Amino acid sequence: MTHPVRILHHRAARLLSLLLCVLLALGCAACGSTPDETSESPSAVSGTASETPAQDEYHDASGKYWPSYSDELRNEIIGGRTEVRVLAYNNTIQNTYYSEEIEPDMYETTDAKLNDAVSERNNYVSEKLGITVKAVPVDDVQETLRQELLVNTNAFDIAMPFLGACAVLAQENSFYDLREFEREGILDLSAPWYDQNANDSLSIQNRVFFTVSDISIMQKIVSTAVIYNTELIESKMPGLDLFQMVLDKEWTLDKMREIGRQFASDSNGDGARDSKDTWGVVTSNGTALNFYYGAGEMLCTKDENDVPIIAIGSDRSLSVSQKILETLQQKDWVIRAESLADEGSADIWTDTLAIFGEGRSAFYTMAFSAVKKLRAYNVDYAILPLPLVDGTQDEYYTPCTGTYAYGAAIPTTKSVEDARFAAYMLDVLSAGGKQYVATAYYDQILKNKDALSDTSKDVDILDLIFENVVYDVGVIYGFEGLSTLHTNLMENNAADIASALESVRGQVTEKISQIVEQYAK
Repeated sequence: MTHPVRILHHRAARLLSLLLCVLLALGCAACGSTPDETSESPSAVSGTASETPAQDEYHDASGKYWPSYSDELRNEIIGGRTEVRVLAYNNTIQNTYYSEEIEPDMYETTDAKLNDAVSERNNYVSEKLGITVKAVPVDDVQETLRQELLVNTNAFDIAMPFLGACAVLAQENSFYDLREFEREGILDLSAPWYDQNANDSLSIQNRVFFTVSDISIMQKIVSTAVIYNTELIESKMPGLDLFQMVLDKEWTLDKMREIGRQFASDSNGDGARDSKDTWGVVTSNGTALNFYYGAGEMLCTKDENDVPIIAIGSDRSLSVSQKILETLQQKDWVIRAESLADEGSADIWTDTLAIFGEGRSAFYTMAFSAVKKLRAYNVDYAILPLPLVDGTQDEYYTPCTGTYAYGAAIPTTKSVEDARFAAYMLDVLSAGGKQYVATAYYDQILKNKDALSDTSKDVDILDLIFENVVYDVGVIYGFEGLSTLHTNLMENNAADIASALESVRGQVTEKISQIVEQYAK
């Protein structure tokens, strides 16, 4: 599948682009202007020279994110095609986790700024390449792909299943290895529009059958953070600056507990502690694993051969797990979503959101998907990262919920030439997504709309949250028993993580061996 001549064309184009930038810089340096001449030049006064973006391998001449392929390679790959089609989830079944970022004007609920950004991206692609971007929205991407493997209808070019579905389909030989296209020079997984943490975490034996990129914003929407009621905390703890606490690396699990306990009370005075009262934090059993990732620990990592290995089991990982489990199981200040089922709740997730939205919780652990839903409530809030487990931890980490984040993949139903086109367009749409769509979601929606604090520090906090997004190959591939380890202990109000780990270690090791063997075929 490798075409050395095409690789050389591509690399030569990139080298030429970089060489021109260097020569231009050297030419400017050799102009010989005196200090007086420089200070009086119109460009120096107006700033136009510094505002002109440089063209490089990741930007076009206008300074916009764009892959730098030669005209020859681009024309050969496109080959007269006029449309690229992306298989994605619709909103028929997925009320929250459906695709709004491929084609505009599909759903009335789509944020206007996001809709406009999608239009801008698609128009830019059309202007540059003459390609129309179309969504193929379906109820179930995984099953649609399986049917496509049985009866090839050539209905789509790129597929965007949930990451867990990607892992299943990859083991069924449903996707091309994206490294093949990278070696050919028509896709660059190291480009800034791909999530490098995802690529590093989800590859197996250096084969990448699916990736996470800015073709989608779902990986941001399903990342996990902590939200707090600014008015409620100010009422009891005036002057408390949680943002500064985060920046000073003082935002810890103990600190969250210390603050949260001050708000927990039988606020309706009925003598019972339930969802009608006020709480320190609203959370769920599954969030224990997110706090574990927030502590900088992983269930699985990779060895020197890029093969998954069990990471949990070190002294720190076990002590961190036990501390998190014991903290979140404290019923005096923590209410878990699952407990609302015992109260007869028909929708525990809507009802837990209401506890926070109605001003009856200081903190709420949530994915960013919940932020949009909070607009329905009259509550002032701000967003924090998951807390450090203790003062010895240097960095904050943000887990991405693999259940609903999208992967991007090229189905093996495509002929080699059609697959090359799909890979090329995946690169283009991801670059355009970073330029327009991801920027709109992050800068215009989250920073200016949903991060409601009146201080500029909230922007710094959002940057910090998305700086270290983590993915776990053990969760994405659903290693039996390992991905549910913390959740099961929460359900049973238990904290013996070491014993629980040993009870599943054997089956997890066997599962890893099966996946490696499958990928070797």
